[in-house]
Amino acid sequence: MPNKTPENAFLARLRGRKSTRSNLWLVYSHKTRSDLILESHQELAHWLLHLEFDPNIVNFWIPGADELYADQRGSRKTRPDVIATSASGGMEWHEVKAGYVEENTVSEQIIVQRQMATDNGATYRLFDESTRLTRRYELMPRLRLMHFVSVSRSQSIDHVRQALLNYVSEAQSGTLGEMLQAYSALPPTHLIASLIQLAIEGRVTLDIEQTTPTRQTRWSARASL
Repeated sequence: MPNKTPENAFLARLRGRKSTRSNLWLVYSHKTRSDLILESHQELAHWLLHLEFDPNIVNFWIPGADELYADQRGSRKTRPDVIATSASGGMEWHEVKAGYVEENTVSEQIIVQRQMATDNGATYRLFDESTRLTRRYELMPRLRLMHFVSVSRSQSIDHVRQALLNYVSEAQSGTLGEMLQAYSALPPTHLIASLIQLAIEGRVTLDIEQTTPTRQTRWSARASL
């Protein structure tokens, strides 16, 4: 039996796409504790902006090819791009589109999916270029942040997380530089990775600028910490 590593799954997906021209991304999600294969730049942007770092989303998954949902009569079936659980406990169906979608010219697919989401007890959310354009500058900084999380995923950093939780609870806000100075005996990569994990978990917020992360990057504790 072949070794089903994330890399092998990624290569298999790549070979099966034949002439498809969009990009594939293999990423690690701290929120789901799993590797994800994203099939376009739009899906990558959606993951970074509206899933991984969104404190209103507590969990999500990308339905497999055989995970189909039917309308009330069972005559039509569809597969959402993403199914997410919100902080309030509700279920969301996310549809990610390239380009712009005008509300008065939506396709039959979107109309049907919207109704089927309701039939399945979910809120339907459509994401097109208008949901990404004004936040495009955040993509590379957030991708850089995820590199720290990915590098540290297989390392034991629980003691770093606990020390950082105590620091965040006491200081409430500050900069990355101040945090690194306060814990100079701990590996900087582990400290930064732990802070990003807390941001993904909704425990802290990070200011996102084009140069993030730097020693001047500011963080602050969320009220729920």
